[in-house]
Amino acid sequence: MFDTRKAAFGVVAVGTLAASALLGAPAGAATGPAADATARYASFEGRTLDLSGDWGEARVCMVWQGRGAVECFRTASEQEARERQLRATATTRQVLAACSTPLDLYQYTGKGGRDLKFYDRGYWQNLSAYSFDNSTSSYWTGACTAHLAENPGGGGYWYPGNTGPNHIEDSMRSGWDNRVSSIKID
Repeated sequence: MFDTRKAAFGVVAVGTLAASALLGAPAGAATGPAADATARYASFEGRTLDLSGDWGEARVCMVWQGRGAVECFRTASEQEARERQLRATATTRQVLAACSTPLDLYQYTGKGGRDLKFYDRGYWQNLSAYSFDNSTSSYWTGACTAHLAENPGGGGYWYPGNTGPNHIEDSMRSGWDNRVSSIKID
């Protein structure tokens, strides 16, 4: 027997998708959860660090919302040890929602200065929450494709350089040094 309610729902759903396509929903619009509003607060040596200001003695910070981890460290080796811990205790779902290696954003060219690492895939994350808005001078994409946008939430232009898997950019292309405001990992 034909169910008119299901047929009507299907027509509305298809119409909504078509209208969305015609209206030009922004490329890469957020499809996953929004980043936690408190993400700007990180754990650092047993205390809370407000990343929207000065990082103090922290040099490497990791943002892995899917594991509830926004944490900072003095050294890359401390951060790598913590990452191994988190991976060892992650559920299959948590592993699949993250890139196997992070997107690394660096404050200076040649992968220098502060290092901000992102793991979560599928949604835009704003760098202002981590005092890294317009502060990226080099990057390493890790195992996943990434997108770097000039405005929050993926708005504006996207970085025109290579952001494919395992790409290192020792200095941003002309006009893009200290211009990135949001990132998304596919």
